[in-house]
Amino acid sequence: MKKIILFSTILLVGVFVFIFLTLNQSTTPKKESLVIKGSDTEVQLVSNLVEAFLEKNPKADISVTGGGSGVGIAALLNGEIDLANSSRKMEDKELEQAKNKGLEIREFILARDGLSIIVHPENPIQQLLIDQIAKIYKGEITNWKEVGGKDEKIILYGRQSTSGTYVFFRNFVVQEDYSPEMLNMEGNQAIVDAVKADKNGIGYVGVGYVKDENNQPRGDIKIIPVAQDE
Repeated sequence: MKKIILFSTILLVGVFVFIFLTLNQSTTPKKESLVIKGSDTEVQLVSNLVEAFLEKNPKADISVTGGGSGVGIAALLNGEIDLANSSRKMEDKELEQAKNKGLEIREFILARDGLSIIVHPENPIQQLLIDQIAKIYKGEITNWKEVGGKDEKIILYGRQSTSGTYVFFRNFVVQEDYSPEMLNMEGNQAIVDAVKADKNGIGYVGVGYVKDENNQPRGDIKIIPVAQDE
């Protein structure tokens, strides 16, 4: 008998990465500020942690921005920031770049996050198989009627290529290249804003973006349970 397992999220490992010089450290002046940049998926979590730290250490100067895992890692390797948070492991070419610059890498797993599949609240779809999601994002399924919905074209929303979430979703869910029809958005919130305004849209975002300030499911988007055959 076929068994269906439902998930509200797809597991995503978030990695907190920092780097330091292995040469001439004694001559490096101490900085009174700390600059963190990277994963848009993790930026809310990191901001909350920093806020809690600042409550106990009010004289500290820490700034946190998003932009994507790749953007953060690149800034780290270029010496522009102190810490990069990433929702993916560093790639071999990035590690090689660090080695060539005489930099030593340290990676710490800060947390494990999840991705949610979202659609417009008026979309009648109640669940999707992981295989169906993969085919949608590969461009093999292009109409909602193919998965039990209305006879309407599916509009794909995803992250930009510098995003660790983009890489994770491609490697572990789609398992091939994305459809060229996918619209690349600059962040999780941009995907949420696009989907809530598009009755035929679908997107993937971090779980922190599907709840309101009271930690309740948002009413302007619909979370689709993900089903997996077992």
